[in-house]
Amino acid sequence: MQRFILVICAFLIGGTLFFSPLGATAAPKEEEVDSYLKEIGWIRKDLNKYLAFYEVNLDDFKDIEHLRDELGTPINEENLLVMLETYDLTKEELEVLLSRFGEKVQDYTFIEDLEIAVDFYMTHEEEVARAEDFLVSMGFEAEEARQIFQHILSLPKDVLAEELERLQGMLNEEPNSVDKVFSLWTEFMEVFQVEADLHVEDGSRVKVSQEALMQPGWLEGKEVHLDLFDGEGSLLASAVMDEQIVSPTYVQSTGKELIHLGQVGVKMSDELYNNRMPDTASLYGLGMLAGLCLIGLAGLLLGARRVRRG
Repeated sequence: MQRFILVICAFLIGGTLFFSPLGATAAPKEEEVDSYLKEIGWIRKDLNKYLAFYEVNLDDFKDIEHLRDELGTPINEENLLVMLETYDLTKEELEVLLSRFGEKVQDYTFIEDLEIAVDFYMTHEEEVARAEDFLVSMGFEAEEARQIFQHILSLPKDVLAEELERLQGMLNEEPNSVDKVFSLWTEFMEVFQVEADLHVEDGSRVKVSQEALMQPGWLEGKEVHLDLFDGEGSLLASAVMDEQIVSPTYVQSTGKELIHLGQVGVKMSDELYNNRMPDTASLYGLGMLAGLCLIGLAGLLLGARRVRRG
């Protein structure tokens, strides 16, 4: 009987190791991925960026069908109309809703992502409107506002949530000097992972140093151009600032709105992540667990057998 059980265990272990891991870890074929990307109008960089948001990569998908299923359904006239009916919206109302945050339907590839965004914007309308008003008041264009928000969505949401709390504590400490104002701006740039370039246009582009800005009266009557870049050096947005940039009052009021903007981004990241996290959990883990259990069982039986013989 024990020999029979051992044979069954060996068979199951072999079957588990043979069928589950290899099938589950085989990534989609490169040519199939290229063909799929062409079909949905993406390039490889788009796919990698999308997967990175969900903390997965191509190797987490067993084949091209698995990848298709998890990424979602490309937007078409039919599923777009169904979504509009669900939210009691017309196409025009949808465009207006998205444009309030610098977006348009064409920015989305999958209907599931668009539906989550629409649901989020309608549910958090006041918060979104506040973020929109803030970005416009800073002098950013609608497209720039969208790029800033997309950049915030790409940041690790858990880390960002913690850092926003820390910044909130720093704001409460009343920055009462230009030095502290700069320190706060630096913290904000680091938390939002952007690089700022400040310069004045005086016949030519002249970079502005922190030392110059800290000189009393140096900024009076001047316009300072602010360019924001992401970690890869891509320009996100530009705005024109004046002497209020070194004002403690301005950094406090702007800082509060930046924190709010970050919090809106964290909320939306949460909803996207929790609702669209690809189900890449395969039978591999279960297979391995079953295999380990069977190995343990086989070991116990062998041990018992030896004890009896002894």
